[in-house]
Amino acid sequence: MPSSSHSRADLDDAERIYVFVQHLGRRLREIDTRGGLTPARFSALASLRFHGSKNIGELAADERVKPPSMTRLARDMRRDGLITVSPDPDDGRGVLVEMTVKATRQFDSIRTEKIGFVADYLATLPPELRAAIRDAFAALEELGDPTEADATPR
Repeated sequence: MPSSSHSRADLDDAERIYVFVQHLGRRLREIDTRGGLTPARFSALASLRFHGSKNIGELAADERVKPPSMTRLARDMRRDGLITVSPDPDDGRGVLVEMTVKATRQFDSIRTEKIGFVADYLATLPPELRAAIRDAFAALEELGDPTEADATPR
């Protein structure tokens, strides 16, 4: 429940941002599906693409799921040729997960399409509106950072 210290305008702005994120997210997930990946697979591959190989526990923590769920996802992604697994030198019972070349190509293609989708829209806007959007996103950057435990601006 929102704090009573928020103004109606703050709550209205927060709702607009929330609805925007939900709707844009849905459209971007449709691109995942057209590209042959579920959103869960795309997200796990993003973690591997930008942070390198990880063990199942690390990947589960990144994706905010329980290790058994990540184990199932990894099993299915391995079956479909998207990842390889190798023994984790730091954990005798664990495995390291790595993207295959096939997954890297598929992920990069989908990511490029998503960025292009947004870029095409932004290109239709006047320069001053694009500048305002850049400023707004700069102000919201911490809110979307998954490494920030507390999204309160400093």
